[in-house]
Amino acid sequence: MKKIFILGIILLFTMSCKAQTIVPVEKFIDYKRAGDGVPDNTYLKDVNNLLNKYVGTWKGNYQGKNYTLYITKITNTIDKVTFDELRIHYLITSSNNSTLEDTRNVPDNNTYVIKGNYFSKDLAVYALNFTGKNSLCGNAGTVFIRTKNAANTIISLGFEPNKIMISEETCPGFKLAELTFPRNNSIMLTKQ
Repeated sequence: MKKIFILGIILLFTMSCKAQTIVPVEKFIDYKRAGDGVPDNTYLKDVNNLLNKYVGTWKGNYQGKNYTLYITKITNTIDKVTFDELRIHYLITSSNNSTLEDTRNVPDNNTYVIKGNYFSKDLAVYALNFTGKNSLCGNAGTVFIRTKNAANTIISLGFEPNKIMISEETCPGFKLAELTFPRNNSIMLTKQ
């Protein structure tokens, strides 16, 4: 009798647990557009290996600055939703190789690490969230990356700052911050 009781409790517990639903990571844009959020116990998984083409070290230069991106793919869980995403650490140097920005050795959850978000509906562009130094003065927004050739050895990086109201208190003289990345798809980077 005791064994039947314990078996019944185990069976009841097992049935009450919800199974995780696996959804391709590229479907996140549908949840985003619907505005309802991603249901609990969902795993937005890179089942079609769309993120892998971006993983690696990328180098390029633009207007006298050298950009090196270190792109990794991670699995993250927030509020009962698991998802595969890209993280970008970066090194930016001047033409004389002095360091301007360096996030290579900060943890993945650091504010300055660029964090993956979603694919465009046509899967051509991957958008990531960026928060840089002086973010309250406009140095925060969305980084967009896209492959530029069939071999996936060249990507472009663009940046669109968030539209924010700045204040005299946080930005003396209402001066906008210098952007870490230039606007538009202007940086071309080659896989190393």
